[in-house]
Amino acid sequence: MEVGWTKSGAILNRKVNGKYWMYFLATNKLKQDLTGVAYSNDLMHWTEALNEPALGSRKGQFDERVAEPGPPPVITKNGILLYYNGADSKLVYRTGWALFDGQDPSKLLARSKSPILSPELDWERTGQVPNVVFVEGLVQAPGRWLFYYGGADKCIGMAFGKPAY
Repeated sequence: MEVGWTKSGAILNRKVNGKYWMYFLATNKLKQDLTGVAYSNDLMHWTEALNEPALGSRKGQFDERVAEPGPPPVITKNGILLYYNGADSKLVYRTGWALFDGQDPSKLLARSKSPILSPELDWERTGQVPNVVFVEGLVQAPGRWLFYYGGADKCIGMAFGKPAY
């Protein structure tokens, strides 16, 4: 899948089927920034698991142009939960979630139809890069999850909520 550059590795904190798994941003032939998936035996050498994106873009949606992994994925009773940052055609960044199969981390089971976090406050809409919320940190606190994110590439914020799955 990857033909351009790669970045933003989000590594699962334990092995699945004897391998480590990482979701990462890759640029495809159409110059779209999408989420790929790779596996490793040693956390140093990685092999892409698919020839297409594990999490692609969706025309007319909040993740039309970019689908980039955020914080490390979490294993839940329903599968592997990945929060990701998407950008639309106007480069407004919002956050969504994707659920992957717990036994096959390359198999997408479900994803958010709408974003769970969008730039709404002044400091999220105005800054170095306007209209951006970009989740990169996640803490599983009792009764709620804390999401740490950048706003407009200028400030850091924290939002909280319940897990998507």
